[in-house]
Amino acid sequence: MREFAEPYRHGWRESIQVRALLYDGQSAFQHLQVLDTVPFGRLLVLDDACQTSEADEYTYHEMLVHVPMMAHPDPKRVLVIGGGDGGALRRVLEYPVEQATMVEIDGEVVRVSRELLPGIAGDAFEHPRGELIIGDGVKYLRETTEHFDVILVDSTDPVGPAVDLFNEEFYRNAQRAIGDNGIIVTQSGSPLVMLDELIAAVKQLCSVFPIVKTYLACVPIYPGVLWSFTAASNNLDPAAVDPARIAARLRANGKPTGWYTPEIHRAAFALPNFLTAALGIQTADEPSALPLPISGE
Repeated sequence: MREFAEPYRHGWRESIQVRALLYDGQSAFQHLQVLDTVPFGRLLVLDDACQTSEADEYTYHEMLVHVPMMAHPDPKRVLVIGGGDGGALRRVLEYPVEQATMVEIDGEVVRVSRELLPGIAGDAFEHPRGELIIGDGVKYLRETTEHFDVILVDSTDPVGPAVDLFNEEFYRNAQRAIGDNGIIVTQSGSPLVMLDELIAAVKQLCSVFPIVKTYLACVPIYPGVLWSFTAASNNLDPAAVDPARIAARLRANGKPTGWYTPEIHRAAFALPNFLTAALGIQTADEPSALPLPISGE
């Protein structure tokens, strides 16, 4: 039985036991693989980086989607940029939205995911309120005149085809598209082994939006396991959502969650000292702390 391991990140490397290689191909943008693994079932890998798996996808997709969707009082139009596996789109469509638009640059990711990991998207790609656009999400957001209540950036790391999803111009286009009462969330990497990338994303968002909040979850297949998301808005504070309202909306959706709860929504915004220090967040009752050296080398 062989193993798969991502490239080292600041000396950190995880390996996963693999039963079989189910797909190995090259798209116009990246190298795609689907592995049958021992702990996580089928696993999607893009350019040697784990993206999602059958066993743990909910830990990522629920936190990417439910936190901003619950922060908005009544989201009707949602844009997903990236997310070719369909897991984010599926969760968005659990809400009574009028339209959920997904823009994925690599059609091969969608095709392979639908064929080999169909349970992650469910029926999202056939849903009447869902729209799939194969195209450049950066260009789409730059040119669109549509308004969105929520924008979800479900991208790979800020390299290759995803690099332009993490700059100020992109965030200003997002600000225009969501207006005063919308919210954008982006995955922002591991605070333990990708702290520089997280800090850069937060700084870019802070240069555009008055409200920027980072929150955490655990995603087993990602480097360091501890993972961050960063939300930004002109007026909505995603950390200040009534747990009772979250519970009521989850009941109305009628879809069970594996990770997300009203209590986890609140707790996700409680950041450890090293991270508040690294992000320059001032707290009234905690002494400052230095960031861990693991991610600054």
